[in-house]
Amino acid sequence: MNLSEVLTFINENKTPDTQKEVGVFLSISLHTKGVRPKFKPEDGGEMFGNQDFIEDYQQLFDSYLLARHPREDKKTRNWRLSQYKPFTRDPFLQITDIIKGAIFQDGQYTIQLPNKNDDQYIWSKSFESFDVIGLFSNKILSLMLEDPNGYLVRMPSKPSYETEGEVEITLHYVCIKDVIQKPSTGDFIFYSKDRKFIYWVNSNVIIRFVKEEKTGKWKLENENGYYAHLLGRIPADILGGRYETDGFYSSFLNKAVPIADEYVSNYSAKQMIDKEASHPYIQQMNIECHECDGTGKTQVSCPIDELHPHGYKLDHCPKCKGKKYISINPADRFEVSKDDMDKPAIRIINPDVTLNTYHKENTDDLFQKILDALHLTMIREAQSGSAKAIDQEKLYQFISGISNHIFDNLIYNSIKDIIGYRNVRVSNGFTLPADYEFTFVKPQQFNIKTAMDLLNEINETQTASLPLFIRRKMIGEFVDKRFSSDDVMQKKSKFISLNDPIFAYSTAELAQMQTVSSEQIQYSQMLPMILDEIENEMGQKYILDNNFDEIKAKVDQIFSTKPVSNSIKKDKEAGIQ
Repeated sequence: MNLSEVLTFINENKTPDTQKEVGVFLSISLHTKGVRPKFKPEDGGEMFGNQDFIEDYQQLFDSYLLARHPREDKKTRNWRLSQYKPFTRDPFLQITDIIKGAIFQDGQYTIQLPNKNDDQYIWSKSFESFDVIGLFSNKILSLMLEDPNGYLVRMPSKPSYETEGEVEITLHYVCIKDVIQKPSTGDFIFYSKDRKFIYWVNSNVIIRFVKEEKTGKWKLENENGYYAHLLGRIPADILGGRYETDGFYSSFLNKAVPIADEYVSNYSAKQMIDKEASHPYIQQMNIECHECDGTGKTQVSCPIDELHPHGYKLDHCPKCKGKKYISINPADRFEVSKDDMDKPAIRIINPDVTLNTYHKENTDDLFQKILDALHLTMIREAQSGSAKAIDQEKLYQFISGISNHIFDNLIYNSIKDIIGYRNVRVSNGFTLPADYEFTFVKPQQFNIKTAMDLLNEINETQTASLPLFIRRKMIGEFVDKRFSSDDVMQKKSKFISLNDPIFAYSTAELAQMQTVSSEQIQYSQMLPMILDEIENEMGQKYILDNNFDEIKAKVDQIFSTKPVSNSIKKDKEAGIQ
């Protein structure tokens, strides 16, 4: 498409062909965002009407999730809407946090750029106050899960005519509802979030349009365009999820959406039944009003007229309000016949709550199915070992698929485009983006087990006498899990694993070994204490800032000053003889 064709296209106000994709976004984001339906309070106004895309969500509530019952009046309907609580949001947020923790743990991945400036840039807080990985961890992951057909666009934060010095890059999220034309056509056209701009992106340039106030038509913002990236590709990726045969993506969390929808509907029915059918009611003996003798009427004076020639008329009894019977108040005394003395004057009737119990069990069962669909069942302590292992394996495969998609596509392509924007080369007199290779290692394993699970497995490997390299790997996984936020402990553990070949053996195993010298055993036993001594004397910064060779020299120096045990002396004497 050329500029004229694009202007014609965006001013024709055609409805984009994204209905299925938008449906995916609305169906899952209703739960992940905790959207609440609009309702009208008694004092007027409208509650929860200021949410993004609320009219679309309201249609889902009105026609699907909380559809009006044929015999439901407006007041009851409004009450049901007002009682809605986003209970389904918690499990979706819970699995998102688990995925984030498993994928983006320190040490799980390696990204190194040979260009020092570029490397510092991607690890600086230049991306919405995050570094690149921090942005994916704290924002883009959640967006991908709730809007798999949305897009991640890499574009300069300022147009070329305002850019001075190094180019600052924005990793820009485009909601599927803002897409005018999908990039599969060769030209990507979309609204900004506030709908003030329209962007046209192709394989060479980015153009921005603004709306003319007088005519309401979109026009070119600047004759210089926005930015000529010249990458030879559209710098955008679909966020992605599970590919459907209809040509769009469903969310990785989509299995839980139908169950969550059903839960919303059933929980609302439970609320209604609890409100209407679970309250006890009072049955009371009829006691005739003494004021009106049970007639409900008393004679009162009134002006004389044709209807009341004697100046009296019958009116409602002021005592019983015309009901003929009186209510029994606390401490009131009333007389009954001797035959009725053994009969209770008041009874409290408790309704049959079988239906209430059924709805509670039904909603609880649905909520458990949500947890199962989101692979959250494994966190229950009551599970058996085999069931827990199966659930952990399912969760592992689930997280692995998400991790591969994020690192192989979104993160890798983002770094590649950042390099292209920030580096140039000259070819045949033309300035073009440069490219170079960089170190990129994605996560290979995810510590989804608890620290106690890993510790038990380590004990089992010792009992089974598995090879040492397996045991060393499992100890490393335990340290990563248990001390994931302790950088000093992580580095000391790594140092020990590299410099102490027998650290994974138990004391009992070492005692039976004939080929290991006493000095080597003493070094292995003292190494953790020596590292602690260095940390106390030199500070944590010394361990974090120095490489392993420098730390090894310091450790050897301290070990050489330690007294040698008698067993070591005997070993040396035996060697001399």
